[in-house]
Amino acid sequence: MFPILPAGSPEVIDTRLPAFVVAHDGLYLRKQSLLGLSQTKVEGVDHLPAEKEYVEYALPRVPADLMARVVGFFRAVYRVRRTEALVLLLWKAEGFDLYVPDQQVSMASVKHRLDESALSDDHRVIGSIHSHGAFGAGASSIDADDEASFDGLHVVVGDFDRRRPSYSAAIAVDGHRFDVRPSVVLERPRRLIEPPDDWLRRVKLLPSPRPSKGGPTGSNGATASVPATIGSRASHVDLDVALVRAGGLAEGLGYHLSYWLVPVSGSSRKGGGGDD
Repeated sequence: MFPILPAGSPEVIDTRLPAFVVAHDGLYLRKQSLLGLSQTKVEGVDHLPAEKEYVEYALPRVPADLMARVVGFFRAVYRVRRTEALVLLLWKAEGFDLYVPDQQVSMASVKHRLDESALSDDHRVIGSIHSHGAFGAGASSIDADDEASFDGLHVVVGDFDRRRPSYSAAIAVDGHRFDVRPSVVLERPRRLIEPPDDWLRRVKLLPSPRPSKGGPTGSNGATASVPATIGSRASHVDLDVALVRAGGLAEGLGYHLSYWLVPVSGSSRKGGGGDD
């Protein structure tokens, strides 16, 4: 087996060749030939077997009594504000615990600020649970981006306009996101628990965005913001959010928005119905 060395270490100069050098941007093969010393970036090693990325969940499931408190909190926020909300998932020696940080919320987003001093030394933040209001529980592209830099267990709860909410779950490790079945990582609650008042006081509405000066204008002179590119990780939740926002904008201008979803060639999903 070739030696494997960290980039920048003194051993790289003196080691026997060929050798692999592990750098911030990947793996390099360093070798000596008749032509001279070379170091080239490699995507794989031919003489080694292929591997795959995976994660094996080792913790117990989040218990039903904790989920009853979390989902009860989300439902109370949705009942009053029609918005998302977030709870941080903690771990201590005995098991899971919860922490509700100060947060600013809207119909399709939640931003939170964690005061580390509010947590005891034996608590570790190991994930998050957040709601999607009336939208489905599938993670949006924004959720996936947020989780990429937050190693841990991440659960989404949605469909609060229905009798039973929906759930999705993923584990993020080193910038990689692994979808997992909710039943593997959590117990669904049978009865919800109303949240304490101090949890609700930590939830504030995000201020409405101000129209940008000199931005694009519509036919009636109204300004409109240009949405950010969603990218290849767009989900049906992103589509739901965009359609609801478009419908609200249309109603504000005195129109009713109707749409029809038609699958493109190769799509495995059927088209949706009109917004009647």
